[in-house]
Amino acid sequence: MPPLVYPPVRTSGDSVKHLRKRPLFDTSSKLFTKSLSIPSYFLPTSDYDNILSALNNCYATSTQDTHSRALKHYHIFCDERAIPSHLRFPAHEVILLAYAASHFGSLSGGTARHRINALKTFHDVHNLPWHGSNRLTKILKGVTFNTPISSTRPPRAPITTSMLKRLLNKLDLETPLDAAVAACACTAFWGQCRLGELLPSSSTSSPSGIPKREHLSRSASKRGNLHSYELLLPSTKTNRRGQTITILRQEHTSNPLPLLQNHLAVNNLPRSTTLFSYISSSHNTPTPLSKRRFLARCNNIWSTFGYPRITGHSFRIGGTSQLLASGIPPDVVKTMGRWSSDTFLRYWRHMDRIAPAQTPHPHTRHHRNRTPKHPPRSPHRR
Repeated sequence: MPPLVYPPVRTSGDSVKHLRKRPLFDTSSKLFTKSLSIPSYFLPTSDYDNILSALNNCYATSTQDTHSRALKHYHIFCDERAIPSHLRFPAHEVILLAYAASHFGSLSGGTARHRINALKTFHDVHNLPWHGSNRLTKILKGVTFNTPISSTRPPRAPITTSMLKRLLNKLDLETPLDAAVAACACTAFWGQCRLGELLPSSSTSSPSGIPKREHLSRSASKRGNLHSYELLLPSTKTNRRGQTITILRQEHTSNPLPLLQNHLAVNNLPRSTTLFSYISSSHNTPTPLSKRRFLARCNNIWSTFGYPRITGHSFRIGGTSQLLASGIPPDVVKTMGRWSSDTFLRYWRHMDRIAPAQTPHPHTRHHRNRTPKHPPRSPHRR
């Protein structure tokens, strides 16, 4: 995994500093070296290497990238105000207040909070004292309350079963690409998967965190009927060691089980190939289905029906909402979707369908809670 980088910054005088991206854990950095120093004693080099490796693997690559951009923004803020280095790191409390308040009225509270969190991560890694205070918390709250409409994004639209049905009607399930797209779409939806857990970002990259054909196993009933699939996700956003999901049969056209079977039959993939690869007609070899190619194929079809462009997270949101609207208890949906906290509550869509499904009918509730005053008589009792 590449290290978290210390980004280049441009000063207000148009001179460029830190052109070379320096790793956050670079031992050549005086700030980092000082944080690992022990007076009159030196650990073996292997111990320092282990420290660097462990710190590096605390953060996903995507988190490292977003933190790098946030740190760059903080440095630009400091350069424009000619803030001396000893007030930047560790950041003085008033500097933190000014930086957070610089978002007031122009950017969202979420953006300000993310950038402050990235700055705190930098302090944690370098063992610097953090001067965040109750005043900083209140500043961030004030920024949130005054988020301009222009900085507020509408909630991401969820995928629906109607969209899946129309998608499947337009796909040619006998062709390798469309067979892979159909299986992936319905697996992501009913499995409440993040698209990045199933597909690489590009067809030329095949990260170790993407499931392969060998990670999919079937579970059949005693009669031999396909009951479910189990899919091992080698790495997820909340669990770097991987998690196993169960893909159940659904009473809908978008039932993922036959679509997975069809995909495996059409593409006939080797066990070491990424699960949603497809046989390229030009090379006659498996090509990993990328997120970009997948979303392009789906959006091209949905756009003909007037649907807005969707993102990869829309499948997870849609699957969660559909399961809740089907009457499955929220705690079960949370477990099935591997949600680590109650943040999944803010991704609920179609509350007009979810609320009735989660609210027992008064007559049903009364019937369940009612206990007979007298035990029923045995049919053999006289």
